[in-house]
Amino acid sequence: MLMTITGREKVSSLVASTGLTASNIPQGGLPVAVVQAIGGDVRFTVNGTTPVAATTGQKLLDGNFVELTGKELDDFLAIDDGGTAVLEVVFGLKR
Repeated sequence: MLMTITGREKVSSLVASTGLTASNIPQGGLPVAVVQAIGGDVRFTVNGTTPVAATTGQKLLDGNFVELTGKELDDFLAIDDGGTAVLEVVFGLKR
């Protein structure tokens, strides 16, 4: 994936369902984000559904990452899946 990096974000409070900071999502072109779970697994959704630890949403394992594009960035929600996970996010515009 080729992208022009526009910013970064660390989401460290995942006790409740949490989204990305809207002001960090790039405007114009096709926005993209690479989201990596660090320190634990998380559950996430990209359709606005609220994820619930251990039951609802896709599981993102510690150390793995997912690429989000377009509207997925606005609708992304994540919650810690029983550990002390944080999310490291890199934002950009797809080339």
